[in-house]
Amino acid sequence: MQRWSWNSQPNSHAQRKFIELIFDRTGKYANWDPPSEMRVGSYGRIDKATGNLSVQGSIYSDDFKQLLIGAGIDPASDEHHAKDCPDESEFTTWSKNVKRIELNVESQAGVPGIATASIKGTWQVKKGTTGAVLLMNNPRMKHITSDVLGKLASIQLLQSMHLVTKVFYCPAYSLYLSDTSGEKITMALLASAPVVAPVGTLEARASMKWWSDTQTGLARHGCKTEHCFTPLYELLHVRHPRNRRTSPSPERTGEQLWIAPPLPWAPLLEDGTEIPIYINDNTDSSDSEEE
Repeated sequence: MQRWSWNSQPNSHAQRKFIELIFDRTGKYANWDPPSEMRVGSYGRIDKATGNLSVQGSIYSDDFKQLLIGAGIDPASDEHHAKDCPDESEFTTWSKNVKRIELNVESQAGVPGIATASIKGTWQVKKGTTGAVLLMNNPRMKHITSDVLGKLASIQLLQSMHLVTKVFYCPAYSLYLSDTSGEKITMALLASAPVVAPVGTLEARASMKWWSDTQTGLARHGCKTEHCFTPLYELLHVRHPRNRRTSPSPERTGEQLWIAPPLPWAPLLEDGTEIPIYINDNTDSSDSEEE
């Protein structure tokens, strides 16, 4: 009998399962394809079939300028442009059914440089469950300020859209999605020997590389010298007022006017398939109570 894997199950949604697991831990959306840049200020809706944001526009486009003016934002200013946060040394997160355990460097003595790796660790996935790990080296977050979000919330177009308000950029990332075998995986970002660029070219070469010992799961890695990967982003939509309130709530301002949208699909099974929904068409109306 063939053991289950992501490649052997045509109805599995690996991408959506990874997004689901990371969202559950961070409240942010994972980008399954980090080399494809996710830009702050993009707006649209999540594609239920893929988990990707289907971008329908940007608050920085020429078509949006008049809407900015109506919201009290001068398009010629940099008020609404994304601001950079200070770089962090690393960002690591993993799903709730994954446990980080102590890395035994001696057992990996055959991997040159693992003892001094800038990011390294071993993660154990609970057997029978699917686990996700996301690692970023030297991440830099770009974000829209709270004051600007307060003004953008008044724009009617955005009230029916999801807006990218924060994006994490990094020069190196690693993402991993396990199967259900309970794999233990070690990953490390190793320093590699510097590579001299060919004469006459300006392309910089990455001086780091990822190493992992995964055997059964799905893994994706990337290394550059510039902050060009976007593995994680925050997606918000405008809060809609409730029709009924048991008690008055304090007035919201700025970022408080926005909330993270839920995933547009029901929780997936461990193998990434959708939970089957059965509809009983044979209900006997005679058994129902009269009002």
